[in-house]
Amino acid sequence: MASEGHFGRAPVRVIYLTGTGRSGSTLLGNAIGSLPGALSAGEIRFLLRRGIAERGTCACLAPVVECPVWQPALEKTFGTVPDRDEALRLDAALTDLVRRRRVRWWASGGTSPEATKLIDLHGRLVANLAEASGATTIVDSSKIATFGALLGRSPMLDVKPVHLVRDPRAVAYSWQREVASQAAPGYAGEMERFHPGKAAAMWLHSTISVDIAFRKRGVDVIDVRYEDFVADPAAILERVATFAGCAPEIGFVRDGTLDLRTSHAAAGNPNRLRSGPISLRADTAWRSELPTRDRLMVSTLTTSHRRRHGY
Repeated sequence: MASEGHFGRAPVRVIYLTGTGRSGSTLLGNAIGSLPGALSAGEIRFLLRRGIAERGTCACLAPVVECPVWQPALEKTFGTVPDRDEALRLDAALTDLVRRRRVRWWASGGTSPEATKLIDLHGRLVANLAEASGATTIVDSSKIATFGALLGRSPMLDVKPVHLVRDPRAVAYSWQREVASQAAPGYAGEMERFHPGKAAAMWLHSTISVDIAFRKRGVDVIDVRYEDFVADPAAILERVATFAGCAPEIGFVRDGTLDLRTSHAAAGNPNRLRSGPISLRADTAWRSELPTRDRLMVSTLTTSHRRRHGY
């Protein structure tokens, strides 16, 4: 039985999508957020910088600081919506705490006054977001294992890690594309691009980090392959819902099409702005368009963990 967490209430359930970028976490997060009682909040890790300091747009198309669920959550957490300087100061402290090299520090129970403060802050923030939205489950697609470990330290939250994996060669190919999404209305910016070698290293590190930050500490984690989600979204969503203790009601999935609710994703890939009917299809362009040399490099660097996930 869960212990009481926030103001005498049971801890808020958080489905935490962990893994590496360009693995489909935005789409899966919004799909899980369309389950009854769930809310896709996007990448909470980047809320302070992108949502508040840079006055980013929520997926509901309102500025995050004026969003009907984020604004009251922020005001209840901070007393008022933080100004740019305060948001950047907190983001800098958070960035230092969740650097990838700190994964063993978190796994070993490392602590500091700054960590304690930010654990409490984000615990209250997520609990207040659930209260403002009426959600019983918050979906966070931040991916970074260290931030998931931070959330897991809060007694206000019940974190359920879902490890999303995708073929590392597909990930490496995606990181080379100039624009991550051409389907989000009003979005014309370019996303970051990385060399295939760096993309492979990131994929490998994120996969190892999940084991260190969660599994080796006895935290239950389920692996979800992006390719399996695209092939049979109903089965994957039922599996995730059952794992997290949510109602596996997936009437919004029909014939490979997802009828997604509008989310309140505050940061992340521009695909977070999409809602309504979305058709899923396998993206296998990497098989013909990723140069052979790059494919062999990625395959070699990721061999053991790639095979472990069936790639």
